[in-house]
Amino acid sequence: MKITAPITSPDELEMLVANGAGELYCGFVPREWLSKFTGAIWLNRRSPKGANLETLSDLARLVQEAHRCEVPVFLTFNSPHYTREQLPHVLDLAKSVVEEAGVDALIVTDLGLLLALKNLDLKVAIHISSVASALNTEAVSFYKELGATRLILPRAVTLQEIQDIATNLQGTMELETFMMNDGCAFEEGHCQTTHHHAVGAFCTSMRDWDSTFYAENGKISPDENRLLEENLKDYRNWVWTINGMGITFSQNGFPLGPCGICAIPDFYRIGVHSLKIVGREASPFKKLASLKLVKSIVDKVAAGMPEDKVREKAQKLKGTPELCASRWACYYRF
Repeated sequence: MKITAPITSPDELEMLVANGAGELYCGFVPREWLSKFTGAIWLNRRSPKGANLETLSDLARLVQEAHRCEVPVFLTFNSPHYTREQLPHVLDLAKSVVEEAGVDALIVTDLGLLLALKNLDLKVAIHISSVASALNTEAVSFYKELGATRLILPRAVTLQEIQDIATNLQGTMELETFMMNDGCAFEEGHCQTTHHHAVGAFCTSMRDWDSTFYAENGKISPDENRLLEENLKDYRNWVWTINGMGITFSQNGFPLGPCGICAIPDFYRIGVHSLKIVGREASPFKKLASLKLVKSIVDKVAAGMPEDKVREKAQKLKGTPELCASRWACYYRF
């Protein structure tokens, strides 16, 4: 079971590999894309600023140095949709990053792009992004028939559903699951908004909206209003929690916000291939802290520690018992 870490610069490579990253994923947005489509039209699911490499030479250098460490590099083309005008540019970029930079896999969502890549017959693996919302065995089998070799499971999929999907696949397709950092208030593949840096994510900004409650047939009672206000307060706190809690850290130095480390024993038993750390745009410190936390639990599982002891160790190490007890930040609801 490998740990898949985000990377945005060749300068982060040595740090990530030395601390347990067995796979890397990144984004690439060349200046030509920004000139033609502007920064408002994203090439992948992260902002062009701060979450992507900007030159093919930097990407090639990153891949070359990663391969020296026997670590593969995957590249995201996971926008939900590309227009007829954008698709030829994306295909040209795909050909360049595979044939000139040597990336090992493309992470794809858009069915049009997936079919076009199949016709292009590039020598590269295809991973299906969580944004594709493959939520059950039938959807996974559909993507497998189109040539996908790995599925990144959406956060909304439960442990039992992951078990069922793995059982049906019988090892014919790799599975990757989320492990640390960002969550999603909705099912991300069904969300048609962007996380544009100038306006923020829709789900995050709605925390600050003013609200007033009205009854359909008359004036709302004080008790009803109080309950609705309490419910809204809980909802706002939950949204804040799954969006990283303001990029804060526990007293033990690990990132707060969404986490799935208690599920690592289950994923080991199920046969999940990779554990994904989210946050291409995060600081090197946050990437390193996330990686160290996941790696320490993976090592305990690999050494044969009983599952209940692993979960006890994981929660103690993270150092946020109240947060763990609330389950608000738990991807898999332990």
